[in-house]
Amino acid sequence: MKIRKGLVGSKGHHIAYLAVNEHLVCDERPAIVFIHGVLASVNYWRECVPPAFRKDRAWYSLSLPAHHPSTVPTDFAPEHVNEQWFYDVMYGALKELLGDRKAIIVGHSTGGFSALNLAIHQAPNVVGIVSIAGFHSGNWGGVEGLLVKLAGLGRWAESLFAFNIRLASKSRLIQRVFASLLAYNRHAYRANPISRRMLETIRPDVRAQNPAALFPLFNGISRLEIAEQLCHINVPCYLFAGTHDPVVPARQSLFLAGNIERAKTIIFRNVGHMPVMEDAEAYMAALERALDDIEAHDRAIRLRSAEPYKKGTLHHELN
Repeated sequence: MKIRKGLVGSKGHHIAYLAVNEHLVCDERPAIVFIHGVLASVNYWRECVPPAFRKDRAWYSLSLPAHHPSTVPTDFAPEHVNEQWFYDVMYGALKELLGDRKAIIVGHSTGGFSALNLAIHQAPNVVGIVSIAGFHSGNWGGVEGLLVKLAGLGRWAESLFAFNIRLASKSRLIQRVFASLLAYNRHAYRANPISRRMLETIRPDVRAQNPAALFPLFNGISRLEIAEQLCHINVPCYLFAGTHDPVVPARQSLFLAGNIERAKTIIFRNVGHMPVMEDAEAYMAALERALDDIEAHDRAIRLRSAEPYKKGTLHHELN
């Protein structure tokens, strides 16, 4: 992989990105932009994209706000974090990164929420999304849910929140255990070499993470709710969900599937929050099919939009 790293500014935040294999960029195809989940980093996707993306596809990874090496403004506070803020920051970063180029957004967990939120607000350059273990409500379960609930208690809990973040970031063992708790099929998760490589790849960013930057984000996540806005999604949408996700309850995935018009739902049986590692072969194949389908849909729209112009030009020339 040929990787260019950088930061883009958006609403006072500096959002980290990776631009991968840019020599393969084709202006006729939408850009593929991956967004990670909380407590990971922009480097998460270096190990978690389909094999063909390592050398044969151009793609981008965009960080969530407040995740190192991204930085936050000095006045970043919990009251800033809501659905509109998420859209403003992430769309601003996307715009700075790609300009007016069309994009397909692939997000995991909070990255999946961000993809859904971009589609809800009808971001002008987003032509399709893939939400992997995404959610409509910040009411989570599992260990990540406990951190969200802790931050949601307010400022008096900030020091305890920071202690937990530092503890997990300094110990490889605790980081491995914490990550494995996101899975349901933990044997498959631990046996998959992607798991070990991913943790080692993101480790420098995790160790450098600033808990004071994460706290406002986690506090705000507890109040996120986009259920009533899902009807505004009008681009192709794929939902990837594990049947036994300890973080995003199954009822959330069912609600998304039932309330996004024409959403296509891919279910991973006996899988938790980490399908890329718990059922890697099925996940990689499903992701490539979803991306191909969204690209084909976008290509068909482009062709249809070009037809009236061509016919009009021909009519003009004949007369």
